[in-house]
Amino acid sequence: MLKRVLAPAFAPVHARLAAARADTWGRLPGPLHPIVWFGLALLVLVVPWFDDTWMRMFFLVGLYATLGLGLNVVVGMAGLLDLGFVAFFAVGAYTVAIFGSPVSPHIDAELNYWWLVAIAVGFGALAGILLGLPVLPLRGDYLAIVTLGFGEIIRIAALNMSDWTNGSSGLFELPRPGVGYRSIDDVQSFYVLVVIAAFLVWFVTSRLRDSRVGRAWEAIREDEDVAQGMGLNTTKYKLMAFATGASCAALGGAIYAPFIDFVAPQSFTLLVSINVLALVIIGGMGSTQGVVAGALILIGAPELLQFSETADFLANFGWLRSVINTLIDGLSAVTRLDLSTLPPAKEWGERLALYRFIVFGLLLVLVMVLRPAGLFGSRRRSIIFAEDEDKSDEVGA
Repeated sequence: MLKRVLAPAFAPVHARLAAARADTWGRLPGPLHPIVWFGLALLVLVVPWFDDTWMRMFFLVGLYATLGLGLNVVVGMAGLLDLGFVAFFAVGAYTVAIFGSPVSPHIDAELNYWWLVAIAVGFGALAGILLGLPVLPLRGDYLAIVTLGFGEIIRIAALNMSDWTNGSSGLFELPRPGVGYRSIDDVQSFYVLVVIAAFLVWFVTSRLRDSRVGRAWEAIREDEDVAQGMGLNTTKYKLMAFATGASCAALGGAIYAPFIDFVAPQSFTLLVSINVLALVIIGGMGSTQGVVAGALILIGAPELLQFSETADFLANFGWLRSVINTLIDGLSAVTRLDLSTLPPAKEWGERLALYRFIVFGLLLVLVMVLRPAGLFGSRRRSIIFAEDEDKSDEVGA
């Protein structure tokens, strides 16, 4: 009965979804799509000029893609603004360090790495539930402030609990992942490991998004009161969102810890949460492909501009820099403004690293104004935003 009553209201959205599915402009079938992306990700291994410096950049992109896909469940699918996501990342890293490092103050277990990964994911899910329980009544800005505080609490606790974490000195000599008798200790192998983790998270979150659980998360995101009135157990589904996102972050931390072979509180600051949230919003909330694209743009591009090969390539366009600087000098003379000119190409990476968050803020504003669903937002969210704009135009007319 309720379905028949609500069907006319959702008919325009369903019609646009059907049209979007028909117009796929070369989109590959769902089962093949992740496989193709997986092949493209591994293709960088056979490029001869990608040395360890390049592979470290690709590793960071894969790591942040994994974290972004986890946060996408919480923010993009369930609509729960979490600014303390770095806490779960730290839980995964410290689980591997405390239970696997020979210099751990209290634990002398030195367990196998793969067991530690499973334990880290479990601890991450448990931490997500423990965070979710007290913040269930909170929404919007209040939820963001509490989760931000939770992230700082975890970092400060790791700094002060020297009996377990070694404080600011950190833990090192972490266990390495191994396959058979071969230990994974080179950058290329760690890159393969993080790519596998990213696509595993991609597969799981994509299946969840298209399931009954994903529909429940979307209902909570759009209007929690209506979802609860429809009979959804919002408490259960919100805790599931926190647990799922936290376990993905813990998986990323469990891979990051042996990669750098050192875990300390200084690695788990608020900036990590901001980076992950920025790539989710800019790439497209609710879109798995958008999160990967956001990681390439916000993590890969700033690192890429710091490479000497990139500076040498950009130096070929010095004439364009001269033209732009001439225009800037002319504008400064006319308006009496002291505008900065473009630096040489070899300084672009350094300047972008210095002003990275100004660029991030500008991108966020532009995306929210021009493309509210993100650069590569999900079709469902794009259609909903289009419906809202149409309604606003009708009201204005």
